[in-house]
Amino acid sequence: MKTNRILSVIMCALCFGILMPAVSYANNAGDDKKEKKEKKKKEKKPYVWTMPKLTGDKSFDDYLLLCDTMNTKIKKYCEDITFYELAKIAIKNDDGEIEYQYCIVDSAGNLRGANLAFAQNMEIIMAYPGLLLDMTNLTLATTTATTALAGNPMLGLTHGKYLKAGPVLVGRAGKEMKVIYKKARAQAKMIKALKAGQTDELEALNAEMNAGDVEVGNASIRVIEKTRADYNAQLVVANEEDAANPSATETPIPTEVVD
Repeated sequence: MKTNRILSVIMCALCFGILMPAVSYANNAGDDKKEKKEKKKKEKKPYVWTMPKLTGDKSFDDYLLLCDTMNTKIKKYCEDITFYELAKIAIKNDDGEIEYQYCIVDSAGNLRGANLAFAQNMEIIMAYPGLLLDMTNLTLATTTATTALAGNPMLGLTHGKYLKAGPVLVGRAGKEMKVIYKKARAQAKMIKALKAGQTDELEALNAEMNAGDVEVGNASIRVIEKTRADYNAQLVVANEEDAANPSATETPIPTEVVD
């Protein structure tokens, strides 16, 4: 009897030793699958629009053309544009003395014409109301296109995947263009203040310009060091750009559009 008990205890221990690693492995495997699934969700690729061939169905083709127009505008204003910025230039003279000047610079820190930057900002500001109208039209066209597919099963089979483009492009335009629009307005006001010599307002306007930028936040105006020779050489180029747009900053900034 005692021997049987001992054997029973040994068998239980053996079973426990075999089952526990298996249970642990199963739990770990489950955790790994969950982690991979979550990682896969995080790595979701952004939607890329590609214009297909027109279908011959007017309602659906109008929708596709509006999607293509919206995609082009997003690319132009959200991806292709290079924002100039206000910087405080620390000019080092030959005698070692430092002189400060507020200037408009590009991403590389080179001086650029303030009039050129202002004209670019005004282009964005003036285009924004039209973009809001395009967003409304595309939303309506998406509904019409959905109806067109419902009445044409074959078209739905070949082009149903394009229905998600409308909401995606409208959402992206609404999110990204709004930030750029507000940034353009703030920068335009900043350039006007700079041209008028109102340097005491520049830090506040700079903070306003960067308010919608998560990465920049309320960062102070960037300070860039330059030798007197480099500053003078770049100033010649900036003045030439301003000469090509002599009256740009005389244009009034329109009242802000509230969507």
